Amino acid sequence: MHKFTATLLAAALVAPTVAAPAMAAPDRHTSSHADTSHSGSGHADKSPHQFRKGEKFDQSRATHYQAVDYRKYRNVKAPPRGYHYVRSGNDLLLVGITSGIVAAVTSGMFR
Repeated sequence: MHKFTATLLAAALVAPTVAAPAMAAPDRHTSSHADTSHSGSGHADKSPHQFRKGEKFDQSRATHYQAVDYRKYRNVKAPPRGYHYVRSGNDLLLVGITSGIVAAVTSGMFR
């Protein structure tokens, strides 16, 4: 229980600093969660999937997936222990390494 509480606290402290660049971006993407099931073809890779905080991250549904080195980007802090950054489309996601849960989303980070 203590480890869970510490992880939750760390994510809560990091989320505002990760989300700050997205709030300043004038063309921030604000649409809701994309549903890939409406295409009719059954191929989830045809339309992008936008992940939201608290959602389970699935690499196969991520567009332009790649691990991200936070040191290459200004205003991106080091991830807390047990987390890493990944790219999905134009979004920067802070994801729990073992849980796969999205802790924070910075929309429009990549152009």
